[in-house]
Amino acid sequence: MKDHRLLAAVIVAVVVIWLVGAAVTKYSLEQMALFAPLAVCVIGATVGVVLIWVKVILQLRRERHDSFAARGRIPQKRNPPA
Repeated sequence: MKDHRLLAAVIVAVVVIWLVGAAVTKYSLEQMALFAPLAVCVIGATVGVVLIWVKVILQLRRERHDSFAARGRIPQKRNPPA
């Protein structure tokens, strides 16, 4: 069941990329159908790069916060008692 939902989500994503690509470019639906695989790869790579940079920035901020907390400049967050 899970595989069918994933397949449906991927198909919807590809169709949306195809239709939006045809709407915002000078290409017709037929021409954009030829470029759809390239568009999917470009969008996937762009999303991947953005996610990596978000992860790097969040990790750097966390390390910086921990560094300041270790020096006593920022009080560490305490976990609430269980």
